[in-house]
Amino acid sequence: MRAREPWDDFGPDGDDGFDDLYRGSRRIDARANNRSTVTVAGRDVRTTYFVSVSSAALAAVVGLVALLGVWQPWDETDPTGERDGAPAATATEYTGGGHTARAAPYRKPTPTEPTGGGSGEDPEEPDPTPTSDPPDPPEPSAPPDPVDVAFASVRVGTCLSVYDDGWGRLSQDRPVAVDCGAGFAFTKVTMVTTLASHCPSGAGQYGWGHVNGDGSSVALCLDRVFAAGQCFPATLTRQADGTLGGEARLFSVWGCDRKQVPKGMNAKMVITAVQRGGTCPRHADRQTLHWRVFNGSATVCAVQTQ
Repeated sequence: MRAREPWDDFGPDGDDGFDDLYRGSRRIDARANNRSTVTVAGRDVRTTYFVSVSSAALAAVVGLVALLGVWQPWDETDPTGERDGAPAATATEYTGGGHTARAAPYRKPTPTEPTGGGSGEDPEEPDPTPTSDPPDPPEPSAPPDPVDVAFASVRVGTCLSVYDDGWGRLSQDRPVAVDCGAGFAFTKVTMVTTLASHCPSGAGQYGWGHVNGDGSSVALCLDRVFAAGQCFPATLTRQADGTLGGEARLFSVWGCDRKQVPKGMNAKMVITAVQRGGTCPRHADRQTLHWRVFNGSATVCAVQTQ
């Protein structure tokens, strides 16, 4: 037989206000009074042997939290050595020759390593774009050639003092405009063109061409201004009937007081009249010669003076 226990004196749970605790076929009628002791069967028993249900539940929760903090099952590594949630580095390599390539474990780059390749040094800054020096100011243009200016200033109808000097050369290197009524107005401009070959080439006419400094060209078409009293050189021959005839350099102006004539010439002629139709006046003591000029539109009448 077992020894009698203190709780054997209590009967089944009733209305005594106590909680019934069972131990095997026995029960314990205990009451907690929020103090450090528990009254069992009319006697105070210390809480060293009895723990309230609420305290036990709180201790269980605290223990579970502590266990999870140490174990951390979600931080387990997978077979490739990576933690859950971290990207695994994989590499596919040739497995021939009996060797199998393995995936290299992922290693996070250190702060000193570049993540995009390269040497890790700061990229060199590009050299600044070289700026070209400002262009030099244009050199002042040279003054225009006075000969170019003289030719450019001539217009149709302008009278000039130029003539053939008797040797096949013009008396001036540039046109000089003069009054058409002056005694030294020996030529007149009938047309301005680009080439002398465009000018008429009959007796008493001349094409005066010039090339400008910029490469352009100009030509003045001139008519000789004949007047009574002017002299010009000529080459005369005696005809079969005893009369004189010959060729004259009609665009020339020769000094009437000059004793000599250009080489190849043998006579000096003086103009007695310029006719626009009709015949030349005759002189009793000298033979009068005549030449058709300006493509036959006029006749120059002259007699020999030497």
